[in-house]
Amino acid sequence: MKLKTFKEATGIIEYTLTADLVFHYVMQQSQRALINLVCALKGIPLEMVVSIEVMNPIDLNGNVKETVMDLKLVLNNNEIINIELQMYTDEYWISRSILYLCRAYDSIKEGDNYSLLKPTTHICITDKDLIPNNDQFYSKYLLMNTITHELYSTDLGINVLQLNHIDNATQDDIDNNLVYWAKLFRATTWEEFIALADGNEIIEEVGDLIFTLNTDDQSKELLEGRRRYREQLATSYAAGEINATKKLNSVIEEKDAIIADKDATIADNKATIADKNATIADKDATIADKDATIAELQARIKELEKSKDDSKD
Repeated sequence: MKLKTFKEATGIIEYTLTADLVFHYVMQQSQRALINLVCALKGIPLEMVVSIEVMNPIDLNGNVKETVMDLKLVLNNNEIINIELQMYTDEYWISRSILYLCRAYDSIKEGDNYSLLKPTTHICITDKDLIPNNDQFYSKYLLMNTITHELYSTDLGINVLQLNHIDNATQDDIDNNLVYWAKLFRATTWEEFIALADGNEIIEEVGDLIFTLNTDDQSKELLEGRRRYREQLATSYAAGEINATKKLNSVIEEKDAIIADKDATIADNKATIADKNATIADKDATIADKDATIAELQARIKELEKSKDDSKD
């Protein structure tokens, strides 16, 4: 018998909320869930949201394999929010996040007044350690004076939600429902998701949307294609990194060999110089001995000459 709702499902969720296509589609279909998540990420009450618009909705009937799945939003017609899921290791993510932030902020046309620019935040939801030495659950970055820490502007910001550091969540994170949302993202079985969604009609709506994508043949085909595409990118990236490392190691080994040869030559030269110095030292000692002998002989001659003169007298 075909299941009708996520509440009847059991076992592993093949495509969870961490799949970028699932996330994007669910959020564009459920405005209530989108508002709930955005309020959790911003730490604001639901009443502050007057309007929210998805600027880049996706069409499951189109070619979504290579589509950028970042969710670009306009909140209350005066703020841009770009939400990205990053579930693969990316050495250059920091640089890329800055680029995405600037692209999102650059929302006016040539000749438009700069007053039309909207405050923009790029939010990354990840289960990877993209930022070195950062184990915060939710971190926020702004432009500021490096000495006085005075804010330069609050119009540009990058926030990072690290699902793998949920244990480091603060009380504010809990109060803002951010930990709850993190648990939804991390849920890998229907039993987990059902327990989290119990009594929350907004999340039950999310559950049904995820369930639909996981059971509809066309949607599953799209999701599988998207997953394979991302895996191929990750594999290519890793292969490129491995090849680059091999080439670099080869160059390093070659240079190490050259340096070793030069070190050996220097050592030989030092040994030769040491031998020459020893020879010179020996010769100096011989000369010094001869000089001493000559001095003794000269002194003896003087004594003999004096004795001879004395005998004549």
